[in-house]
Amino acid sequence: MADRPDPRTPASRSPRFSNSSNPGRRIRLPHILAASGGIVISVLLLVAVFGSTSGEPEIVLGERIHTIQMDVLNGVGRPNLAQQMTDYLRSRGFDVVEIGNFHEELEKTLVIDRTGNPQAAVQVAEALGVPMDQVMQKIDKTLYLDVSVYIGKDYQSLQPFQ
Repeated sequence: MADRPDPRTPASRSPRFSNSSNPGRRIRLPHILAASGGIVISVLLLVAVFGSTSGEPEIVLGERIHTIQMDVLNGVGRPNLAQQMTDYLRSRGFDVVEIGNFHEELEKTLVIDRTGNPQAAVQVAEALGVPMDQVMQKIDKTLYLDVSVYIGKDYQSLQPFQ
């Protein structure tokens, strides 16, 4: 009967609940939870201050998180390219509000910042695999979009078409 804990001994003093390296020290769950919560809050603050990771569908505007809104236009003429890219972007959380055809053929895919927040265009380009030299700024706030994506003839090298 030496293996069983004494029923008169509190559970926190029984061998099952003690710290084997320091038998007199108990592990306190509230302290562990508080420390974990502090780490989570720290990570969230770092993301908010320094920006989100690459290819993310959201940006921080002021004090709020904003889902990147965009249009996707086919500049190749091949049917359904804009829809395929839209499906890819939406599956990753981006908000594609319009799809269609561009008025001319393009050699290279372009990602265009429309609001003066180049981070949004960079995040879209990273998600698609568009090189940074094909990211540009052409502000047009009448479009009510963060980014425009014009698909070019290089589309087969992009993530949605791999």
